[in-house]
Amino acid sequence: MQPAIWSTDDLRGAPALRRWREVIDRSLFRLDISSAADGFHARLEQGALGPALMSKLIAGPQSVKRTPRDIAGTRDRPKLDIIAVRAGRFLYRQNGHEDVLHPGDCVLLDRSAPYRFEATESCSMTLALDHDWLARWTSEPAALAGRRIDGASGWGLALSTMLATLEVDMADRLVLPGSLVAEQIAGLLLLACAPEGEPPRARRPLEVRLRDLIADQAHDPAFDVTRAAALLGISRRSLHLLCARSGESFGRRLMAQRLERARGMLADPRVRLPVGEIAWRCGFLDQGHFAKRFRARFGVAPSALRA
Repeated sequence: MQPAIWSTDDLRGAPALRRWREVIDRSLFRLDISSAADGFHARLEQGALGPALMSKLIAGPQSVKRTPRDIAGTRDRPKLDIIAVRAGRFLYRQNGHEDVLHPGDCVLLDRSAPYRFEATESCSMTLALDHDWLARWTSEPAALAGRRIDGASGWGLALSTMLATLEVDMADRLVLPGSLVAEQIAGLLLLACAPEGEPPRARRPLEVRLRDLIADQAHDPAFDVTRAAALLGISRRSLHLLCARSGESFGRRLMAQRLERARGMLADPRVRLPVGEIAWRCGFLDQGHFAKRFRARFGVAPSALRA
């Protein structure tokens, strides 16, 4: 996705506000936006970061509401927005939470629930993340919404520092794939605002632990059902029963993880490894077997996808 820019540079006041409402409705989602500023102005820059959509917003004072009517009119997949304040002051309300954000602070807002905020002259970076994508790491992504993340300490500082480096035109200049950077941001987000009472990883449901284990170990050709059961502390039979309840065998889940990882590497122009090396790094010892499985899943040969 090439970066896109919308601006009200040629307008001020009420005409600029009308254009801003149209831009936000078309480029982000429905919001009720108002401003009492005589010289209202705004600028929006957008670019992709793997599965996330980055939006850098610079705007005059405004009041923003996400209403039940706005939500009812949305056909997009459920999303959550990480908002990182770079300049200005935000007063927000969602899910019974109300707080003030200062430069460096962050908040996660759920598009599927009403919220409102008032902002002074401000600059912020927003990352839109699919609810289902975040659900790979936490069972209740929406439970993270609404609580202020302090950008001056702990994991909040790490998250704020990383978000402060992002610009919408930088995806093609990154050494790492944008999807990997997005995953790192998601990890910092979960560390910074994990819900109270969230169990440690070792005490999470077996299904969640299995999902995480496959993601962590799929690159290892020696990883199999026997090793997975041992690492989970259960029998092989119990592991097979666990997978049967989800409707997909352990082998199919492991294969899907390996193939998705390989597809990501092949599609990234910055990864210049031979196809055989990519296959090996994704857990395949035999390149012919890898090519056969890849074609069966994606309908194209690995070399053709790269081309």
